[in-house]
Amino acid sequence: GWLTIPPLADQGAAFPLVGAWQRWDACWYSKIATFGYEPQELSVNFWPLFPVLTGSVARLVGGSVALAGLIVSGIAYIAAMVAIHRLVARDEDAPTARRTMLLISIFPSAFFLFAPFTEALFLALAVWTIVAARERRWWLAAVVGLFAALTRIQGVFLALPIGWEAMAAAGLTAWRPWRDGGRPTIAWRPLLVSGLAAAGPVLGFASFLVFTAVVAGQTPLDTQDAWGGKEFYPPWEVVDAAWRWTIEKGDPLQFLNLAVLLLFGLLLALGVRRLPAAYSLYAFPQFVLLATRIQPTPLTSTNRYVLVLFPAFVMLALIPWRRARLAWGIASVLFLAILVQGFLTGTYIA
Repeated sequence: GWLTIPPLADQGAAFPLVGAWQRWDACWYSKIATFGYEPQELSVNFWPLFPVLTGSVARLVGGSVALAGLIVSGIAYIAAMVAIHRLVARDEDAPTARRTMLLISIFPSAFFLFAPFTEALFLALAVWTIVAARERRWWLAAVVGLFAALTRIQGVFLALPIGWEAMAAAGLTAWRPWRDGGRPTIAWRPLLVSGLAAAGPVLGFASFLVFTAVVAGQTPLDTQDAWGGKEFYPPWEVVDAAWRWTIEKGDPLQFLNLAVLLLFGLLLALGVRRLPAAYSLYAFPQFVLLATRIQPTPLTSTNRYVLVLFPAFVMLALIPWRRARLAWGIASVLFLAILVQGFLTGTYIA
């Protein structure tokens, strides 16, 4: 139903070099980068920061939005890895941080961190937001959190880890009334400043809803019916639907999505007590969305969406058995090669 078609790198040498990555969601981002949000089109379901950056870079590379998207994702990937190393080395140690970076980079769907999709950009902005909050750099957390919320709808959840860190800075998270008694001593002015930082992601989320309502006549919330509906289901129903789909359709990708969902659910559950609370407050709301939606098939693109759930990769990196980590790495690289080959030849992986 597109009325306008963005520049597609589908001819000559441009296709194997950059155009082969321009598939599915990447085409939508190319369209928005070229024409913006056109009235009554479904493009408002795709959030603006990535296409804005892609369009800006495209002007510097001869108008190729396909190449520009790859450049934006490549730079964002580097920024994400730097942020993960800084955060995890701070909270754990440098070897765990390096293993976390490696495990993310060789995950079966890790090629989406380099493709013109939002994974790398969202991961970079989300982790830097948490870094800023844990380092008590509140205005930076607010601004970067706002940008994250302009990259994906899930960015609004960053208000939770920022808010938690704000309460921690005020001493509220350490207060136990049955142990400490009385009322906690609160520094109200610093709490107000830090608490306002949590408004950054909410402001980004709300501003895009207002913008799309004015410019396109509908918001991302209005277009959900076209992308699988607005219904939520109990997780066990989603798991059952995914398993039945796997058996009935003989779909190995669906089996991979189901296995990934169960594994990441276990890792995030184990991380609740092992990792800082801000990690779980960031990851769990996104995981719950994956585990309660059936759109348009059970667990569509789950293997891609979990890429940004970095706390699960931290838990993998903390596995004490070197052979287990090595076996995981070998299997991960093999699946990565299979999915890359499928993506580049047109199999729906996204």
